[in-house]
Amino acid sequence: MPALEGGNNELLIEHPTPSVVRIILNRPKALNALNVTLLSSLVQALRDHANSRIIILEGQGDRSFCSGEDLKQTLAPETGSAEELRRAFDQLQDITRLTSSSRSIVIAAVQGFAIGGGAEIALAADFVIGGPEAKFRFPEVPIGHAATGGITLRLPYMVGLLKAKELLLTGRWVDAEEALRIGLLSEISPDAKARALELAIQLSELPTTSLMSSKTSLERSVFPNMENSLLHEVDAANHCFAQSDAASAYSNFVARKGNSATKNEHALGDGVRDLNTALELAVERFPNQPFIRFGGHDTAFLEFSKAVAALAGGLRESGVVAGDRVFVMMKNSVEMASTWFAVNRLGATWMPVNTELKSVTLKHVIEAALPKLAIIDDEFLPEFQSMDVMDNSSVYINGAASTEAQTLSSLQALGTPFESSTDVTAATTSAFLYTSGTTGKSKPCVLSHEYFILQAKALIEGCGLRGDDVLYCPLPMFHLDATALTIVPALLLGAVAALSVRYSASKFWDEIRATKATVYDYMGATLAITYKQEPNERDRDHSVRLAWGVPLLEFAPEYEKRFGHPLITLYGSVEAGLPVFQVPGKPLPKGSCGRVRKGYQLRIANDLGEEVPANTPGNVLVRSDSPNSILQGVDEDGNVYVLGRIKDVVRRRGENINASEVEEEFMQHPDVLMAAAYGVPSLLGEGTEDDLKVAVQLRPGSTADERGLWEWAVSRMARFQVPSVIELVHEIKQTPTCKLEKAGLPVEGGVRFDISRGSI
Repeated sequence: MPALEGGNNELLIEHPTPSVVRIILNRPKALNALNVTLLSSLVQALRDHANSRIIILEGQGDRSFCSGEDLKQTLAPETGSAEELRRAFDQLQDITRLTSSSRSIVIAAVQGFAIGGGAEIALAADFVIGGPEAKFRFPEVPIGHAATGGITLRLPYMVGLLKAKELLLTGRWVDAEEALRIGLLSEISPDAKARALELAIQLSELPTTSLMSSKTSLERSVFPNMENSLLHEVDAANHCFAQSDAASAYSNFVARKGNSATKNEHALGDGVRDLNTALELAVERFPNQPFIRFGGHDTAFLEFSKAVAALAGGLRESGVVAGDRVFVMMKNSVEMASTWFAVNRLGATWMPVNTELKSVTLKHVIEAALPKLAIIDDEFLPEFQSMDVMDNSSVYINGAASTEAQTLSSLQALGTPFESSTDVTAATTSAFLYTSGTTGKSKPCVLSHEYFILQAKALIEGCGLRGDDVLYCPLPMFHLDATALTIVPALLLGAVAALSVRYSASKFWDEIRATKATVYDYMGATLAITYKQEPNERDRDHSVRLAWGVPLLEFAPEYEKRFGHPLITLYGSVEAGLPVFQVPGKPLPKGSCGRVRKGYQLRIANDLGEEVPANTPGNVLVRSDSPNSILQGVDEDGNVYVLGRIKDVVRRRGENINASEVEEEFMQHPDVLMAAAYGVPSLLGEGTEDDLKVAVQLRPGSTADERGLWEWAVSRMARFQVPSVIELVHEIKQTPTCKLEKAGLPVEGGVRFDISRGSI
């Protein structure tokens, strides 16, 4: 164990060896941001140990070295005056003096963020060891400030004048690989702190006088006028703070509103790898900001966290522990969102299912997952209980009218609020989201905490989402769109997730206006249905700045012109995430959904797994080489084209429908000998996905007709499984391997039904 020194809780000092002092910034919940106490303590510690041979500087935890000034407490908390602020600037510059000009060799171990003053502290060291997640940024100019830690002098010598101007004037992020390449890092190590200690011990064994004298000579020869530069920085900073636009920019920065230059400043995703930590940090950063907007009501981050704690306490009291699964069958609501985070807080797995599941499909889902407990909206209880697969003592009802039922409210009150979180890792399972079942019955995708973080980050980066955005999603929470691509981005950015119960063409723009949405997501069918609504004078009466989704239909330019915002397209799946994204500022060839993102490997192959030439249709292989789509290939410029799903999946109006499950349901009908489900062109037009058709071969002597079969399907099948077209056929042939031979079944013909209004 290293020897410890006394001090305050915000700064720790250790002596791993007699020659090495380790100074630790200890405010991990605030990403080790600087407040007055920490700043003063750091300056004093550097003075106290000025004669030490080796000093290591590091931040507590893995998420951040130092994220700059703490915006909650500021560096001028007493009066906010220029004089108080100047004293803080002097202390920041003292750190530069004490590290760069002292005889001690200083090593900075940068794990995670090094922002603003934090970056300046790190880069004044003699060695800067970065972890793989190290990220530098100088945000001063975009928020109306000026750098004050000597970085305007040191940075040009490190990276060159033009690159220094780029970094300081734009305030963009620099990741670990780029930082090493341009000279901000000495090296990258999987464990920066361990490597820093290893290096410190090596250096401590070198001749003391030679080591320290060489450092001093280098600093003095390169920076002979450091004091003049530091003085100029303070003068420039004071001048900037006196400007009205700087005050406005800073206020917007703190409030996370209205200033596009600060759009991702407080995104939590870069240093966070699990949802429990993300919620904890979001509550600290944005406690009273709205998080979820639903049904005309805003739920703030802190309010939401309290509801999660109460429910987690009840779940724990009811016996749910880490590794258990909790079945959830609810419509979108704040309560449903809280079940997810409450279950995860215990280290358990959240298992939301399609609320329209019925019969054998629902039974399969429940039996396959073996949940410990179920939470059900009251309207779905009869169908759930008819499955007879879970004891009533393990079922809690949301909105139950019966006083005898175990309610969600009673579950929340069952135990004491669970304020902390069970330890989880990035790989801990967060949720099961069910696939459409390309290769058989619907199967759960086992999705980790980090999966949700990474997909949210991909969307944030690909669409340029911001902290002042309102992200509107009308799709259910058992879909990826509402969870990983709406709620989690809002969590990471301090933005608002505006949820709806379901998509409605007639209410869509009214909900967009009511929620003040700035971003929404679409499916090809929903885009087509929205576009087919009669134009009116309010088509541009909204705050939307972009929409994202897939596919991008031929009328997209007319849609953008009519509604006054751009459309961004991509390609993704629950299994693969978001491997393909439209590249901003680059032309998108007709039919393409973008290019492969960094971090993904994608190739198009034939059925033998052999890569095919450009512009040749084939199976898409993403990372794990698991084919799940037919693509029109990748062209010679790397643009990806989606042609459709393969095997037994029909995509209708944004839903992936498992044909084999539809067929299994129809086979339950006493008059049906054989049934084949497949896709036919949609009435919405080319490129708008398919409609679902079922060809039925009746038993000999049956008098059943199409309408009777359709009404039977409506009565017992999930709405999304009910076919749009039914046709009675003389025979459905089978292959030698007893698979249905669908290629010869008719596309035209049959009786067409509207799944919401009846026969047309």
